[in-house]
Amino acid sequence: MIEFIDKTSEQEGTPINRDNLMAMQGFIGTSTTFNRDGSITEINAKGETLMTVFNRDGSITETFIREKTITKTTSFSGNTISEVIS
Repeated sequence: MIEFIDKTSEQEGTPINRDNLMAMQGFIGTSTTFNRDGSITEINAKGETLMTVFNRDGSITETFIREKTITKTTSFSGNTISEVIS
């Protein structure tokens, strides 16, 4: 199958196949743990981890851990929701 390689990619492309397309739609086996500290840990069938933390200031931090770690922080202020990717 053909791999798509983004011009900004730091690695080879992602195989375009049924498993990866289904995973993009949320159909992938996942083990979810609700931790004592209130955070949530999800580990999918590929061994990738998503940590969700509910911060004291009301924001939510989601950290996706794979070869590269991506963090999304969601903040709420009045009628505005702000999502910052880092």
